[in-house]
Amino acid sequence: MIDKLRKNNCNELHIRYDADSGCTFVIALNTIYRNKGNGGTRMKNYSSVGEGIEDALRLTNAMTKKCVMIGDEDNGGYSGAKGVIIGDPATQKTPEMLRNYGRFVQSINGRFQTGCDMNISPSDLEYMAEETQYVDGLPSTGLGDGGAATAYGVVVAMKTLCEQRYGSDSLKDRVIAVQGVGSVGSDLVRRLTEEGAEVIVTDINSDKLKSVTDQYNVKAVSPEEIYSVKCDIFSPNACGDVLTTENIEKLNCDLVIGSANNPLAKDLHSVKQMQERGIVFAPDYVVNIGAQVLAICEVEGKSFDYANNKIQEIIQRRLRQISLESSTLYEVAERIVHQEMLRT
Repeated sequence: MIDKLRKNNCNELHIRYDADSGCTFVIALNTIYRNKGNGGTRMKNYSSVGEGIEDALRLTNAMTKKCVMIGDEDNGGYSGAKGVIIGDPATQKTPEMLRNYGRFVQSINGRFQTGCDMNISPSDLEYMAEETQYVDGLPSTGLGDGGAATAYGVVVAMKTLCEQRYGSDSLKDRVIAVQGVGSVGSDLVRRLTEEGAEVIVTDINSDKLKSVTDQYNVKAVSPEEIYSVKCDIFSPNACGDVLTTENIEKLNCDLVIGSANNPLAKDLHSVKQMQERGIVFAPDYVVNIGAQVLAICEVEGKSFDYANNKIQEIIQRRLRQISLESSTLYEVAERIVHQEMLRT
């Protein structure tokens, strides 16, 4: 376990079993880079408690990298963190369980600030907020949907890298394959169609997929087909580890730009495999900072417009910065994270 903590830049792990619901609560923190952590809470029916803990650790590492990329001037003094509720959201997510989780968050004494993630909605946060003050993104008082903020940042990244690749930041008539149409992916589809892009979508949830295709009149393919779709941009917006050796071989795109945390199955090896095929991979923790910037701005009392401007400014600046060197974007970004964390 210590090796897993060290590998994921994580030095605190808090676990509580909730006997009332049968769920296990996990909060992972990096309090090395900064002494408090920011990150959403997700709920998932993991195959084991160990799998849930490992996901929390990996996500904390990703959230820490985002805070580094956001930078000292704008990250609010936050490092990375993640909350995980190990349980079945269809049967175990109840108001009382969410209140119990809120009490768990409160017990960390303000060193963990959280909001929405997979299977946790703004309305769920309201139950948590009955027991803790360290929740952002509430429907009544928050700056808005973190998923929409993340989608906005992904579009900013797409335009920035299209300008570098094609000489124009226009997404009109660009073919974009969107994997996953949850809170981020569905808003991304909306934004891309408004930009005039040709969008192809997939999701393992057939109801969500039908809703998006009906609403935006976009083409749908099966989850297996999405990797081989001929497109300009492949955009992973669902679970991590999707860019396996086999799936990368199927890709038929120029750019990979999406919001999914930890999409690389083999880190640099996966990036090099894409590079050999002429595909540019945009580091997820540079592209998907939108929700985190929004949450930090909310805590600091900033406006929605201020947050949006910051999302755009940071993503454009960082992508242009890491594009100036001959290494892959991923290698340059990793080097920046390592150097910045050594300074603490």
